[in-house]
Amino acid sequence: AAGAGGGSGPPIPKGLLRKLEALSYPELDSASLQGQAYCKIILWLEEEKIRLYEKIDRKALRDFNRNWYTHVQDYAKELGVPAEDLSERNVAAKMSVLNGLTNIAVHDIYRDCAEANELTVVPSAKAPEDAGEKQRLTALVPAANRLLDFYSLPTLPENAVDADTVAALRCVHARVRPPPSDAFGGTPLDLDRLPTGLAIDDPEVKRAAAVLRLLHGLELQQLQVNINHVINELQSL
Repeated sequence: AAGAGGGSGPPIPKGLLRKLEALSYPELDSASLQGQAYCKIILWLEEEKIRLYEKIDRKALRDFNRNWYTHVQDYAKELGVPAEDLSERNVAAKMSVLNGLTNIAVHDIYRDCAEANELTVVPSAKAPEDAGEKQRLTALVPAANRLLDFYSLPTLPENAVDADTVAALRCVHARVRPPPSDAFGGTPLDLDRLPTGLAIDDPEVKRAAAVLRLLHGLELQQLQVNINHVINELQSL
């Protein structure tokens, strides 16, 4: 049953613990992927951060019984978090669901702060005087800013140095890449093997173009989802 005591089993990765710490999870020292400790984290994320359900509808998440994982599967799917085969014994699935829900909680807080103008973007250190002659990614800044804005991330200035542009693209890449294979059983995304449709010799520029093309495909997928939603809404009138 889900209510079995925690404490054993593999530890929560340090990166995931840091996110829980940033969210001010109150029982960080006892956080675990086992038993009630795991259940409590999921419940806390919903009640204190995500708040997808009304208070009365959270009862199924509060009852740590044998049906708890089935309810969490349904809950995660509503949030777009893959939760297939989630169970007490499937540690990889539990870690993946916890990571996905934690990312949603962090993103929601970030978005709220951005909408309230409570974020301050710290400018990068001044580049060397001759850096302007060496900037090769300036043309990517407008497209990168569209993607950053799409994911509610701070945008780049028009005169961003290449280091900042690459860092921004890495942030976008982190939003779409699969989890590391050693943590969640997935396959790492090799940017060097992604098609760009362009003849590019510079490896950094080629990776940036690969990310942009990948994200453009994701935008088109989301557009199709939106179109399908509108069609369904019209058909239900």
